[in-house]
Amino acid sequence: MPAIDDNSDAQSATATCARCQTQETALIVRSEHLCRGCFMKYVRTKILKRLELNKIRGGFHERSKSILLPVSLGVSSIALLHVLDQQLQNRVDQGRHAGYTLHVLHLDDADPESSEAIGDRWKQLEQRYPSHVYSELSLQDCHKYGIKIGPSPLENAEQFDPMQALSAMSSATSRADLVEQTRRRLILAFAQKLECDSILFGDSTTRLAERILSETAKGRGGELPLLTSDGLSRDHNCIFPSRDLLRKELSAYAEIVEPPLTPLIMNLPKAAPASSKDITIDGLMSRYFETVEQNYPSIVANVVRTSGRLRAPS
Repeated sequence: MPAIDDNSDAQSATATCARCQTQETALIVRSEHLCRGCFMKYVRTKILKRLELNKIRGGFHERSKSILLPVSLGVSSIALLHVLDQQLQNRVDQGRHAGYTLHVLHLDDADPESSEAIGDRWKQLEQRYPSHVYSELSLQDCHKYGIKIGPSPLENAEQFDPMQALSAMSSATSRADLVEQTRRRLILAFAQKLECDSILFGDSTTRLAERILSETAKGRGGELPLLTSDGLSRDHNCIFPSRDLLRKELSAYAEIVEPPLTPLIMNLPKAAPASSKDITIDGLMSRYFETVEQNYPSIVANVVRTSGRLRAPS
């Protein structure tokens, strides 16, 4: 049984679900006892409510909106894809207007040792959710969108190796930061090329909290509304439908659904850096919130909630 709270196994043995009042508790979510069915509904409702608030779905007499969904093959983006696919499939089964179409994008920036495993999961993803359009990009595609990495001359862009430019950087934090910024720029450029109406990012509450503190530490606190809030970000409508769900909740959801989502998820190893020179700000924040969300989930949510009050400078 997936555990949301550390004491869920001990407390849920005889407890009844707080919502349906009929089924046995399977998990304790933020102090609330939930059965499997109510927990799955809890996750779906959090995501779909966020979509409704941002008016993602087009009306019955309107054209279907084009939605870009970047998928990292992590648990958050895979869970989001599953919920969206279910919603679209339910509407088709009921003869209702779907309202939007999904274009799923994977941006591969992993090391060559992981490429085979990533390719295998990508094929499984296409087979399990065949109703959508799929595309892949890599950092090598930067020149196609006029995006520079480091001192790359655009006139020789096709021969330029972005990975070589990254390896030449002395700071691990600088490398990781440049990769993250380039990923986002590629996603935005790809969405613009396809004329997508919105971009749905799969970031959980935990991931957003990590980014908020990371960007603040890097001196980019003024950009937080553009990086973590729903709405326009550099002329693109960016939405975070999973922003009200912790990573551990999405991990439990991935295990509970039938069939489980876990075979689709790519969990890259998180080995401790061998040297202090290899420690990155993003890595520190990730390890910090991985611990905090287990025992103090309200702190994680408060970080995101407080940041949500910020507004982009005019």
